[in-house]
Amino acid sequence: MKRVFALLIVLSMMLSLLIACSGSSNGSKDTTQAPVSSPADTTADPDIFTVDIEPIDESLAALNYGGDRTITILARGNTEDWSTDELWVEELTSDPINDSIYNRNLAVCDILGLKDIVQISADGRDALQQKATLMVESGDTTYDIVAASVYYGTPMIDKGMMYNLYSNGIDTYLDPTKPWWSNYWIKQAEMGDRLYCITGAPALTLTRLMFVMYYNKNLATDLQVEDMYTVVNEGRWTIDYLNEIVSDLYHDNDGNSIKDETDRYGLTINHYENCDMFWSAFDMTILTKDEDGWFVFDNSDKEKISIAFDKVFYLIHENPGSFDTGDGNGFYISRDMFADGNTLFAALHLKFAESHEFRNMQDEYGILPIPKYNEKQDDYYTYAHDQYTVFMVPKTVDDPELSGAVLETMAYESYRTVQPAYYNVVLKGRYANDPESRKMLDAITTNFTLDPAWIYGQMFTLPTAKVFRTPIFAESRTFASNYAGIEKKLPFMIKEIKKIISKIEY
Repeated sequence: MKRVFALLIVLSMMLSLLIACSGSSNGSKDTTQAPVSSPADTTADPDIFTVDIEPIDESLAALNYGGDRTITILARGNTEDWSTDELWVEELTSDPINDSIYNRNLAVCDILGLKDIVQISADGRDALQQKATLMVESGDTTYDIVAASVYYGTPMIDKGMMYNLYSNGIDTYLDPTKPWWSNYWIKQAEMGDRLYCITGAPALTLTRLMFVMYYNKNLATDLQVEDMYTVVNEGRWTIDYLNEIVSDLYHDNDGNSIKDETDRYGLTINHYENCDMFWSAFDMTILTKDEDGWFVFDNSDKEKISIAFDKVFYLIHENPGSFDTGDGNGFYISRDMFADGNTLFAALHLKFAESHEFRNMQDEYGILPIPKYNEKQDDYYTYAHDQYTVFMVPKTVDDPELSGAVLETMAYESYRTVQPAYYNVVLKGRYANDPESRKMLDAITTNFTLDPAWIYGQMFTLPTAKVFRTPIFAESRTFASNYAGIEKKLPFMIKEIKKIISKIEY
């Protein structure tokens, strides 16, 4: 039985009684969640949020590096991926997220007796990987931690550039079982008895890049669409329902007989990254684990994936009520069209709730999960786009044990202060201004799930993208031939990667 555990980095920030979207608890998946604690009392200052959790481990509290060690993190510098402010900020600004990160780093330094935490940024898609490669090849010890996107970070693993986090002294203090790490994600990312990267509370991008479906409540009323919260709660929010409801909603606003961004649609969606979210939302799998915890090709969902492909292909390319915003700037086109009231639904990342355009919308909007495959599916599942941050320890570090201690303390403090500030103040307090959307957010963020093929996409030559995203992107119904290629090649690649990883001695 496949098991999906709650995304624990946000659990302690939620309401003490979680209200799930589906209402069904009899499905095949085990969605048992860890005990939930309520946010701490913040009545004195609504912009200061902390979570009442267990004290930091005594072994960490006892550390003291004498106040003369500076921790250097190699991280991304591209502002478009919303990662530049998750690990380091320059000064206090009175913004609750900025200030929680600033104060978190001060707390980490205070707990461990460090001088400072600094970030060196690598701008550009491949720049971080290039800089890390140069570092390892030259034996440079500058960076104590590498914080990369999961897509561009994991290819450094089979190149032998990163330490196994379960050894090398890193595991002296790093404890992946703690709730400030994404325990479900870690189980998917483990390579047998090894783990080379980790994510959790320090990665705001893991939350920011989750896909949701925004819907315009004012437009829904005007179009006499039934209450969408009811549809979700009754388990009727499926890909078929979405295809049906948006099909009749196109309107040529400017009368020019051209479908463009000024017209009204039922849905805005792009034919590239948006395809990925359905893999998790439909609970589809291509990689599972054997008894030794190593990856195996799983062919059991082939028919389901084929049917899902047709439904998503129709939604994006053939449904008259959908507007394909394209790749590249597609998300921003969708953001603007939604903010202008020109679409009922918009498939976007959660991060857009922070945008100026959404904050200044005239219409009220709600937040829904991505639709299910069908009504028999037991729950709604969430996918985070593959640019969220994972943390690694390069094999050239002077003191890997210290890197582990910093990661653990940073995760602890992020869980205690940063994540509550983001989740409660930004999402639930400021922008998701109706109680039902807040309940939806709780359910969406706890039902995060993914196929390991998305974690190690480049390592396995993008099998999930090749059978789903790539042909939809090309507007080509070549699912069968693409899948046949994966059936032939993926088992071989799995064996080859296992050989490579097993030879790494660190």
